[in-house]
Amino acid sequence: MPSLSEVCTPRPTGEHYQLDVAPGWQQGRGAFGGLVIGALIRAIEHRTADPTRKLRSVTAELPGAVEPGTVDITVETLRQGKNLSAVRAALTQAGEVRSHAVAILAASRASARSMAWNELTPPVVPPWTEIEPRAHGPQAAGAWPQFAQQFEYRVVEGLPGAGGPARTMGWVRPRDPGPERDTAYLAAMIDAWWPAVLARFTAFRPIATIAYTLDIVGGLDGLDPTAPLIYRAVVPVCADGYFLETRELWGEDGRLVAINQQTFAIIQ
Repeated sequence: MPSLSEVCTPRPTGEHYQLDVAPGWQQGRGAFGGLVIGALIRAIEHRTADPTRKLRSVTAELPGAVEPGTVDITVETLRQGKNLSAVRAALTQAGEVRSHAVAILAASRASARSMAWNELTPPVVPPWTEIEPRAHGPQAAGAWPQFAQQFEYRVVEGLPGAGGPARTMGWVRPRDPGPERDTAYLAAMIDAWWPAVLARFTAFRPIATIAYTLDIVGGLDGLDPTAPLIYRAVVPVCADGYFLETRELWGEDGRLVAINQQTFAIIQ
């Protein structure tokens, strides 16, 4: 089975990129959204080719399932200024756009040191070594999406079907991450956990991400690459068959790594 790094890395083919969507990473019919968005991010960063411009924010839509097989990714620079680039990537399969993303890549600002704060409170969780990982192998077939077998979950709160508040929290890491610990890695990691709304439901309901926004805050520099990240999510509102979820990734040193907001549709 390919690593998370491998399945999120497209290859350049002339002016385009191609990605081989591997089986075993599906959520229903299509690949889980974190894989798709991670691949779009890597194509964008490869085309930008400027390490001083870090990806700060990405907004994506996933209007169609990205099925196993080879897909095409096109990248377009919308604008490149003195310190900031806006770049769009679109993934097509079977002649239609299945996903697209717009990323903002920007250099550090002179005000970075004098203007910085974080008013979010870090999650209070036991050390990850004190929590047993949940089994998502063949014995859990049918209970979890296929791609969940590629990740390790150490749950603190919010199992699906619990019938409690629409929030969830725990430690998460890929079983085989591969060598990369970059923005694409974070895009996949923050999408690997189940939606917090499932903790409120007492029966399974199929749902799908339709919009996704990721903001990189602290990054991974200095963190133990073998340790999982702390995941926390809450659904503050659900109406008209859609709900909004806010997700966070934290390092074991207490830093806020990234924030993600997703809009989901409840299919049935």
